Amino acid sequence: MPPRPPIPWRRVRFLPRQRLRYRNMRRVSLLTAGILFFMWLLLPYDNTVRLAVRFNLKAVQATLTGSSRSGGQWVFAPPTFPVDLGEDTLVVVKTGYGTRDRLPAWFDALSPRSEFRDFLVIADYASREGEHQVYRGKELPVHDMVNRTLSHRALPTRMSHPRVVKYERLAEAIGNGEEELALQLSKTSGWELDALKFISGLELAYERFPKKKWFLLVDDDTYLVQTSLTPFLGHLNPWTPHYLGNAVGDYRARFAHGGSAIILSQAAMRLLLVKSQGVVSRAHSDSLSEVWGDRLLAKAMIRTGTYLDERYSHLFSGEPPRLSKIRADRFCSPILSFHQLATPAKMLGVGQQFGYVNRPVLWIDLWDLYQAPSPWRYGLDSSHKDWDHVGGPEEGATTVQNVATAEACIKRCEKKSRDCLAWTWDADTLDCNISPWMVVGGEAAGKISGLSGRRASRLESKCLKY
Repeated sequence: MPPRPPIPWRRVRFLPRQRLRYRNMRRVSLLTAGILFFMWLLLPYDNTVRLAVRFNLKAVQATLTGSSRSGGQWVFAPPTFPVDLGEDTLVVVKTGYGTRDRLPAWFDALSPRSEFRDFLVIADYASREGEHQVYRGKELPVHDMVNRTLSHRALPTRMSHPRVVKYERLAEAIGNGEEELALQLSKTSGWELDALKFISGLELAYERFPKKKWFLLVDDDTYLVQTSLTPFLGHLNPWTPHYLGNAVGDYRARFAHGGSAIILSQAAMRLLLVKSQGVVSRAHSDSLSEVWGDRLLAKAMIRTGTYLDERYSHLFSGEPPRLSKIRADRFCSPILSFHQLATPAKMLGVGQQFGYVNRPVLWIDLWDLYQAPSPWRYGLDSSHKDWDHVGGPEEGATTVQNVATAEACIKRCEKKSRDCLAWTWDADTLDCNISPWMVVGGEAAGKISGLSGRRASRLESKCLKY
């Protein structure tokens, strides 16, 4: 009798015992997944495991969808949540005794067309009568937030903590009119006292302006591009918790870089300051040891379940305009802020450049605003003598040593066509610097610099036009 042919796979059926085993395994798997998910829900928002998983999932998402996830098309769309910068925003300007000379320039850099109306100035000292900042005829006193923090009920009264001692020495020098000593103390310990300003500053801001939709926290060397800010805020719901800024730090506390500006929505402020008093008290206590105030704020926000929204990180610049790195993922995106404008001349210069712009500013617009050479717009590789379009070294840049000529450096850039936007050759060191970004740059004796014309032109061709 010939052997029976094998049973087609479609007709295979589990035997009763196999079926029971399969069902049991499935139930165990579902039960295990349910238990793990339930345990996940019970983990605190700032648990290391939760933060690590979230960080890695976001990294995978960014890889799959592209780092410029928010795009720039919303700049041209009608706002879903229209914003009046004067009515709906409060600008909290953070300064210090040693940098208070920046304040007049910060306000002078606001053009006559500026829409900002309400401000709160916070510092490690309080201004005296007749010394307040004045803007459009209105006096703006400087509020001592360090003293307010040290007076918080979460902290023992006038404890002998090193930061308390440093603050009291500074306050004493200011009170006694010892200007030279006060400036020296501010220079050596001002950065430590800075962490004590953040939470108290936001508390005071919410107390005085509880109905504002958006709260903007900036340093005294930060410039805000209002024409870009208006459409940006206009497509976000202020009644949803939003914590926005330039992302820095590792997975344990991704935080918005304070110098690039921090934006908090009404809902985020209410969640932190009204509904999470325990979180606020802990933040006040932690401010005595936390190195950076912007990271202190991030940790407090995380404990409320509000994480930094990194979809918009590429809209904030931590550098001045000429050194802002124009990367492929942000060519067509708006730019909201600039940083490191530490002298009055630098701040006023940026104010004059951007104060009369009447439309959103894209990253690539920096090229035209500063009248940089642009043969790359015709697909041509540029070459600019005694200039630098790469800027300072940073992760992602490549330095090739012992490159004999600028032409050889250009070829190095061509070999990295997917990663190279700009190159700079140093005649003195024979270093060839290649970067995936380009900057407007400035004079640099002995250097020759240029762009990958074809790549830059191709990237700009994707930008929507006004």
